[in-house]
Amino acid sequence: MAQYDFSTLSSSDLEDLVCDLLNAEVPNDSPIKYKTFKDGKDQGIDLLYSTEHNTHEHVGQVKHYYRTGFDGMFRKLENEEVEKVKKLAPTNYIFATSVDLGVGDTKKISDIFHPYIKNLNDIYGKKDLNRLIESHEDILNIHYKLWFSDTSVLTKILNSDLQFRSTDFIEYELAKRIRFYVKTPLFDVVRDSLKENNFVIITGDPGVGKTTLAEMLTYEYINENYQLLYILDDIKEIDRVLKNDLSKQIFYFDDFLGSNSAEINKAQGSESALLGIIGSIKRMTNKKLIFTTRSIVLNTVIQKSDRFRRFSKNLNEAVFHLKEYSENIKEKLLRNHIDESEMADDLKSLIERKDLFDFITSHKNFNPRSVEFITSKENVEKYNAKTFEKYIRENFNNPTEIWKHAYEQQIDYIDRWLLSTLLTFNERVDINLLEKAFNKRIDYCTSKDSVLPINPFKNALDKLDKGFIIRKNNTVDFINPSLKDFLINYIQTDTREINLMVDSIKYIQQVSELVLSLTEFHNILFPADLVLDMMNNYDSYVRKSFRDEDLIHLATFVNSHFEEYTKYDFLVKIIKDINDWEALHTNYRLNIAFKKFVTETNENYYVKKALDSRTEEIVNELVIGEYDIESAVELLENLKDTFDIDFHAFDSYTIINHLDSIFSDYIFTEAENLKDWATDTTEVNEIIDKLNYLGEKINDLGLSYEINLSELDCDWDEIARINEFNRQMEKND
Repeated sequence: MAQYDFSTLSSSDLEDLVCDLLNAEVPNDSPIKYKTFKDGKDQGIDLLYSTEHNTHEHVGQVKHYYRTGFDGMFRKLENEEVEKVKKLAPTNYIFATSVDLGVGDTKKISDIFHPYIKNLNDIYGKKDLNRLIESHEDILNIHYKLWFSDTSVLTKILNSDLQFRSTDFIEYELAKRIRFYVKTPLFDVVRDSLKENNFVIITGDPGVGKTTLAEMLTYEYINENYQLLYILDDIKEIDRVLKNDLSKQIFYFDDFLGSNSAEINKAQGSESALLGIIGSIKRMTNKKLIFTTRSIVLNTVIQKSDRFRRFSKNLNEAVFHLKEYSENIKEKLLRNHIDESEMADDLKSLIERKDLFDFITSHKNFNPRSVEFITSKENVEKYNAKTFEKYIRENFNNPTEIWKHAYEQQIDYIDRWLLSTLLTFNERVDINLLEKAFNKRIDYCTSKDSVLPINPFKNALDKLDKGFIIRKNNTVDFINPSLKDFLINYIQTDTREINLMVDSIKYIQQVSELVLSLTEFHNILFPADLVLDMMNNYDSYVRKSFRDEDLIHLATFVNSHFEEYTKYDFLVKIIKDINDWEALHTNYRLNIAFKKFVTETNENYYVKKALDSRTEEIVNELVIGEYDIESAVELLENLKDTFDIDFHAFDSYTIINHLDSIFSDYIFTEAENLKDWATDTTEVNEIIDKLNYLGEKINDLGLSYEINLSELDCDWDEIARINEFNRQMEKND
C-alpha cells in the first residue's frame, strides 16, 4: 500500500481530493454531493452540501498542516475556526487534515466542534485519507500530483540527476516545487506526444513555465526507472551518453537554442547534430528527449536555417507552445504561491484583497515567474503594506523597470561588479573560480588605499543570493534568464563597464561568446598587457579540470588578438602542452575557432610542424565535431590539403564511423520528411544526386566509404501521388 504524506499537494489540491474522496464514499442513490469553492476567504467552508431547507446542511473544513503538526493546527482551530462553525451552525460538520491524528487528537477536535461533529468517523486524518485512496484508486488518475506524495516516489526523484542535485535540494524543496504546480490541459497533450514520438519541444515566452512543465514530465519518467541525463550546454553531449540498447534514458535540455545572439549562433551551427539526434531518438525504444526554448528563439533559428525549416514541417505533433493560462489556473497559481510564501501575513492579506488579486490574475504580464517574484520573501521583506502594493503594480506594469530599480538602487557597486563578473562566464560557474575572478575585478578597480568591507565576495554573494543569483552544488548562476537578458541589454550600452570587464579577466573561460560579441560590437580591443600576461603565465588562466580545453581556447584567442610575431613561439609551446584534443568535438565554439586557427597558422613553419606531430588526433576530433554532411566532406578536403594527409595510410576508422552516423541520420530525416511532404520526385532525385556526389568526393580523398541509400529505396511516384491527393483534400476542406 502506498503511503501518501500529501506534501506535494497545495491547500486547494487537498480540498479537491477530500471532496472527491467523500463523494466516492457516498452511495450512488444518495442525494448528497459535496462541492468545493474557488480559493479565497471561505468563512470556514471548504466543502458544502446544501438542501432547499438548509444552506449549511453539511459543512466540511480541510486543513493542510502537514508541516506545523497537530499542536499548531489545533491552536488555529480553537482560536479561529470554532467561532466560524458556530455562526454557520451546520447540521453536520466534517473535518479533514493531512496531519496524522491519534485517537486523543481526534477526540480533542470532536470536543471543540461539539455538537456539530456527530461522531469521530467524520474526522479524517492522514491515515484515514490513505485508506480512502486505497478504496478508490481511480482517484489517482484525477489527482495527478497525489502520486508524488508517495515517499518512495519522492526519494527516487531526489536520487536522480535533475538540476545538478545540490545538498540543499531536499525532499521539502522538491515537494514545494510540485505544490506550486497547477496542471493545465496542455500537460496531458505533451505527455501523450512524448510517449508517441519520443521527443517534445516546449516553447513559450520567458517565465511562462516551460521548465516547470518539462520537469514534471521528467519526474514521471524517473518514477518509471528512466535514467535522467540533464544536458548542460551542447546537443552533442547527448551523442556521447546515448546508449543504443534497451536501457531507459530521458534527456532534458533546458533553453536548448540559447537565450542570446551568441548562443543562438552556436545552436544554428549544431543544427545537423540536433536533427540527427532527434532522428536517432525517434527510432529507439525507451529513449525520451525533452527540449525547452523561447518561442522567438525557435522562430529565429527556423527562419535562418533551410534544413531546420524543412524539418519543422514535421514537428507540428511534437512542438507545444505554452501560452496564456485560463483565469481559473491563474488564480490557483497565485493562491499556491501565497500559501507557500514565507512573507509577512499582512502582505499576504494585501495580495488576497479582491481588487489586487484580480489585478494580478488579469494582467497581460501574468506568468508563474512574475508571481514567484512578488511572493518571494527575499524580494518583498523590505516593504510595508502600502509600498508593497505599489511594488506589485509597478512590477506587472513594467517588469523591466523592476530589474533596473533593483540593480541601480537596491545593491551597491561591489554587488554589481560580482554580477558583471558572473556575466563574463556566460554560464553557470564554479564558486571558487567566480571568487578568484571577482577578486581580480576588485583589485583592478580599487586602489591600495580603498576601504572595502571584510570578505567582499561573501558579502556580495549573500546579498545577491535568491534575489539575483542562485547557488547550487558549489556553482553560481543568475536566478533566471530575464535578469541575464536585462544585464546584457543594460551593459551593452556601457562601453566603460565592458572595458572594465575585459581588463579584469582572470580566466580564459571568461573570454566567452558573450564577451566577444560585446567587444566586437563596440570595437573594443583586448589590452596587449592582458594578452601578454596570458602568454607568460598561461597556467594561471586555465582551469585544472578543463586544462586541455582551456589551452585550445587560449591558443585560438592569442592567435586572433595578438599581432606580434612572438606569439608563434607561445603557440608551439601550447600545442605541445595539450594532452587531449577531445574538446575539438565536444565544444562547438572551439571546433569552429580551431579550424580557423589551423588555416591562419598554416604558413608558419614551426606552428605547422607542431600541429603535424598531432595530425591524427586533431583531424579525428575536428571531423567528429562536424555533423553536417556537406561541411564534413569540405572539412576533410581542407584538412587533407592543410596537413598533406595520405588517407590510404591513415587510420580512418574513427572518421568512417562518424561519416556513417551523420549520413544515416541525414538520410533518415530527409526520407521521413519526403514521405510526408514530397509531391513529386524532383527533390528525392536531388538528394540522391547530392549523396552520390558526396560519396564520390569522399572516395576521391582516399577514404573507402559507401553511402547506404536503402532508406531512400521507396516508390516515390506513389508517395508523391498520395501526398498531392492529401494536399488537395486539405485545400477543399
